[in-house]
This record gives sequence, C-alpha cells and structure tokens, in this order.
Amino acid sequence: MLEIKYSGKASKQFARIYKGDRKSAEMIIKAVEGFSRNPFGNFDIKILKGEHAKFKRLRIGDYRIIFEDDKVNMWIYEIKHRQEAY
Repeated sequence: MLEIKYSGKASKQFARIYKGDRKSAEMIIKAVEGFSRNPFGNFDIKILKGEHAKFKRLRIGDYRIIFEDDKVNMWIYEIKHRQEAY
C-alpha cells in the first residue's frame, strides 16, 4: 500500500471541492485510496508529456489528480476540475 502525501496546494484545492461538492470529494478520496492500495487496478491514468513527463494524471469524474508515485509513496500535487487542469 502506498502512503498518500498531499501538497499544501492539493490540500487547499480538496478543501474547496469538499465545501462545494461533497459527492465529488468522496469519489476523489475513494479513488485515491483505491489506487494507493492497488496501483495496478483499473484506473484512468495517463502519463503526462513534455516538461511534466514525470507526473501522472488520474481522472475521477470531472476532476483530475496530478501526482507521482514510487513503490512507497503517492505524492498528490494538484486536484483540479477538468476545465482548469490543462
């Protein structure tokens, strides 16, 4: 199981989502925890390109989680609505 670590920016973004749309916030938590337990599961993940090539994108409904991981940790850098993410 990967240990989940949020950046300060991601924590603020999640708090804002939770305040306005709890259903989406719960979906985000469920998906992130699911990925941390089983990174090889059935998730919509893409590796980003260009200068962000070391990051991955996890799609959860209308939200995108920008993160990177190794065998021990999952670092979440940003949680954005799809209109803001790219």
